[in-house]
Amino acid sequence: MRFNQFLGNILAAALEKESCGDKYDILLNEIFKAKRLGKRDRIWVADRFFFYLRHKLFFDEVSENTESLAKNIAMVFENEPDEILAQKIENLKKRGVFEKLFNESFPEFLSNKIRSLYGSDAFLWFNSKAKTVLRTNLRKISREELSEMLRSEGFENSPAPLSPAGIILEPTNKSLKNIELFENGFFEFQDESSQLASLLVNKNSKTLLEPCAGGGGKSLSISSFFSGIKVTASDSRTHLFKEIKERADRAGTKIEASAFSDISGDFDTVFIDSPCSGSGVLRRNPGDRWNISEKMLSDLNKLQSELIRKFAAKVKKGGELIYITCSFLECENEKIVQDFLNENRGFSLISAETRLSENIKNPASFSEITNGLFFRTKPFSERDLMFGAVMKRDS
Repeated sequence: MRFNQFLGNILAAALEKESCGDKYDILLNEIFKAKRLGKRDRIWVADRFFFYLRHKLFFDEVSENTESLAKNIAMVFENEPDEILAQKIENLKKRGVFEKLFNESFPEFLSNKIRSLYGSDAFLWFNSKAKTVLRTNLRKISREELSEMLRSEGFENSPAPLSPAGIILEPTNKSLKNIELFENGFFEFQDESSQLASLLVNKNSKTLLEPCAGGGGKSLSISSFFSGIKVTASDSRTHLFKEIKERADRAGTKIEASAFSDISGDFDTVFIDSPCSGSGVLRRNPGDRWNISEKMLSDLNKLQSELIRKFAAKVKKGGELIYITCSFLECENEKIVQDFLNENRGFSLISAETRLSENIKNPASFSEITNGLFFRTKPFSERDLMFGAVMKRDS
């Protein structure tokens, strides 16, 4: 294999900073700007950098230093190992550790959890590259119309299996953010699981509070699906309200962004998109697997319990509390909900399948996205892993 030494050196520079704590996309963008890399070279470096994060244990085992690490990554990515690397791989296979180091490259407690929940085949799915998924803004355009317009712009696509607004794009190096369809608010970037989580909302609700709204993705989704619901978005990071307003304006909808202290009254629905480990979106953020620790989860569990207790108080009698995460770990999901229900007998679970069937017409099956009474997506499809619970407050 001919190794591009110039790009290899840039990859090595990124690898040296890999453990500095910065977000990986921010880290790479800073390096790309400093080196003035063109688009093709950026893709070369980014693809191999994230490939390393997916298979870190293996590459750290077979590499002596950062320079050899960069070259080893490039050779395996191209499936053209040299004689030395090929021998190292063969030795790992003889020792029976290659599979664990390469495909099961996660913190041990996380790999054990994946195996126990989904089986060993799931590691290939976790290490695969997720496709881009769009949510059609149904306030402005139908999914069918948007799909055809995207094709005319050169973006091949197909409908998402369950979400009535979802569009799955085929891989492309073309940018969607600069096209007129995006600027006109015809779509947002949103995985199908997030779209389906928004469809856990009771369509008869008149008012909804999203207290952990972030940049407003779920608020926008709910507003698109349910035009009759007044959505109030809030977050401790009030600087994000500007982004929410800009996105709502582009979508042609109104979302009221308010600080916690300014929110008065109760709501028909409180929708908690809880802070979590992000274990369900590791295909999109492969490096985050190395940030998830048992200590991190313990801290998150305390916060999650506090949030669900705090904002349950904002649910009207007869109203609903929806709790969701982008995690597959039970400690952030079923356990948080069950502990809350044990302490709050005035709330009871509503079947996620029942609610989804009210909002999605003619699905073939909900078996891929439900587990018992809960919303819980599974691996092996083009969806992130998400959890959701709908709880009704007694009248």
